[in-house]
Amino acid sequence: MKKTVCIVMMIFVVALCSSTLFAAGACSKADVKANVEKVAAVLEKEGAAFYAKVPAYRFCENKYVYVSDMTATILAHGFMPHLVGKCIIGIKDDTGYKFFADLVAKIKSSTATKNGKTYYNGATWIKYRWPTPADKTKFENKLVYAQGVLLPNGDNVFVAAGMSE
Repeated sequence: MKKTVCIVMMIFVVALCSSTLFAAGACSKADVKANVEKVAAVLEKEGAAFYAKVPAYRFCENKYVYVSDMTATILAHGFMPHLVGKCIIGIKDDTGYKFFADLVAKIKSSTATKNGKTYYNGATWIKYRWPTPADKTKFENKLVYAQGVLLPNGDNVFVAAGMSE
């Protein structure tokens, strides 16, 4: 009987610890949005000088941000530095959805004026399908949050980050 109770207690402790560990690694939509807003605020102050810090910026353990101009040319990327300088407006998911074009259009749907300069300040979520990291033949839904930003030099960019749904 003592052995059974001991085994049950051990299973309970392992289950409790495992759920705590998995919860700690979870990332919510609120986390993604908060980090995009945080980086947007830094970009508004530091401008393009912050691009060099983007590759090292992480949140929720392995999530990253990227910065693009309004033509969908990547200016800084936290995971795929080979995309920097490339225009990815035509990129599609496995269903043919041009999600990056849609993302840019939604950011451009809202404007503001700051220091006499009108810029795109839209903030939006989009959903698309993308290959899973473990198996590139399987696809999962991804959610991306993006926000338009006016840099101190007058450039209009957006910062974005995503997560698996």
